[in-house]
Amino acid sequence: MAYVNPSTQSIKTCFQSRYSLQYFQREYKWEPRHFAELINDVQEAFLLSFDPKHGRTEVASYAPYFLGSIITSVEAHGKKPLVDGQQRLTSTFLLLAFLERMRRDKQVDAALDLSTLLGSVSFGVMDYSIEFSASRKAIFDAYLDKTLTIDQAIEAAEDVNGLDEGDERLLEALRDTESLLDSLVKDHIAYFIDYVVERVLLIDISVASEAEAHRVFVTMNDRGLRLGPIDLLKGQILSRITTTAESQACHASWVDSINQLRALGAEEDSLFFRTLFRAKWADSIRGKAKGDAPGDFDNIGDAYHRWFDENTEKLGIINGDDYSRFAKVDIPKYVEIYSFIKQAESSPITGYEVLYYNAVRKYSFHAMILMAVTSVNDVTASWKAKILLVARLADLLLTSRTIEGKENNYENLRDISFNLTKAIRGKTEAELLTYVRAEWPRYFAHISQLSKLSYTKSDKSDLLFLLARIATYLEDELKMKSKTGFMMFWKRDRNQKTFDIEHLFKSTYDTTVLPATHGFADAKEYAEQRNLLGALILLPRARNRSLQDKSYKEKLPIYATENVLAQTLNPAFYGNNPDLAKFNVARPGIGLASVADFEKDSIAFRGATYTALAELIWATP
Repeated sequence: MAYVNPSTQSIKTCFQSRYSLQYFQREYKWEPRHFAELINDVQEAFLLSFDPKHGRTEVASYAPYFLGSIITSVEAHGKKPLVDGQQRLTSTFLLLAFLERMRRDKQVDAALDLSTLLGSVSFGVMDYSIEFSASRKAIFDAYLDKTLTIDQAIEAAEDVNGLDEGDERLLEALRDTESLLDSLVKDHIAYFIDYVVERVLLIDISVASEAEAHRVFVTMNDRGLRLGPIDLLKGQILSRITTTAESQACHASWVDSINQLRALGAEEDSLFFRTLFRAKWADSIRGKAKGDAPGDFDNIGDAYHRWFDENTEKLGIINGDDYSRFAKVDIPKYVEIYSFIKQAESSPITGYEVLYYNAVRKYSFHAMILMAVTSVNDVTASWKAKILLVARLADLLLTSRTIEGKENNYENLRDISFNLTKAIRGKTEAELLTYVRAEWPRYFAHISQLSKLSYTKSDKSDLLFLLARIATYLEDELKMKSKTGFMMFWKRDRNQKTFDIEHLFKSTYDTTVLPATHGFADAKEYAEQRNLLGALILLPRARNRSLQDKSYKEKLPIYATENVLAQTLNPAFYGNNPDLAKFNVARPGIGLASVADFEKDSIAFRGATYTALAELIWATP
């Protein structure tokens, strides 16, 4: 180990080197939620020091954020072999690529040009600072293409052939990054870029040979007793249990619970305890003012094992019997509930689809608010009913904020979610139903404004989500035999089958049509109105491209063979359809009707239909 040279480096210094990847290091395994946690942690560290009154040079004195370590060996052919740390280095590269794209698109001239950290051009070909696979290189080539808008760039990246699972995870992270950033960060993006490149640090453990690098990797990961928070928490619990037999029984129960959590994901054991402690017992949170002390919420995030040791009385844990009960009864019960939540978030479960809907919106505090209302004494039917009620309220809350034009990112939802957690904590089913029904009107009132959403002013993923929800509801209510389903509407990794938002009107104002026919006063009004929600549907990407910029009348016959949003525009959909007839009779205010020629008034009519359907989707429990 004489040739081990650890050095602390800023991201700027780190990415002045180039890195080659071993074959076993090429897969990108971070889930989008892991990347979201990184973004949230970095911007939270930045915001703790940031003051709008600061000059740029003051960022140099901000408290640093420590990213972790990488293991490299001696440079060969201009590149350092990366033996360990590909996940965090690729995630950092992804963040830099996003920030460079944002710097360019927003024309933030004062911000640092990050292109030299991402790579260099040799003979007209981009050589990235990390040696990527061909498909990953093609993703970043498309994403960073200066000739494409961000929407076009993402679409081009999604169209790359031969994407593996890691590529898909990386693409999802790229799509989500802007929505994760706090508005204050985006408004001062030059400062944030400075912070990321200068004050985000990692340790490069450099070794003289590749063989030595592998030996260091094994030593750091496979040898010795590495006591992390989860091990320390276990020790704190088991050490308080005095009898050998009881200690062994508690240990067996602990191991079973941890194995269940790790089956959900590599970090889920720690995430579970952070979520549980925050959900059930945290009473305070750091304020918004600079210098405010951390609260329970923050301390649990930093060191949940230490918080537990200092707050056992709050958990009702006083003696050995209480520790035993916590290990053998409480933890397994909450693991059962948490596992159900995580499974429902990853794939829709019939009757609990709303948990999946909230998860795809990257709602970071979802599990916390759901766990808050559960109790170890709840029978399965009771805790499932309660988490369903809370999930529905969260779904409405997120939707109402979208309609209001508010961002649903970590910073904006943190305090709202924590206050909700405390308000619903431990309620019975009856108490929770009363609470939810009392809260519902304050959010539901915004549904009536749904039709005012615009393609040019709203986040595209929000519009896609809302249209997909409306389409899925219609498919279910009309008992359609051939369903697309929300997952297919939403998934972005289906290449030409990926669904895009389709404009019913052409992109340019057609002056050959008389104003008396189309109803628009001028090109300006046309441009504004064609982007409203009532003038939008969903179509598969291949179909959307094949239609190019055809007129509505030319596209209408083709809509008859597409998904339900398109089909409802065509008269053929209404012929001999008894389920549709029953639906219209039962809900006469919906206004489902075909449209022979889409005009200005059609936008308002269609928007009202979408709004009426949304009011059914988000109706009071």
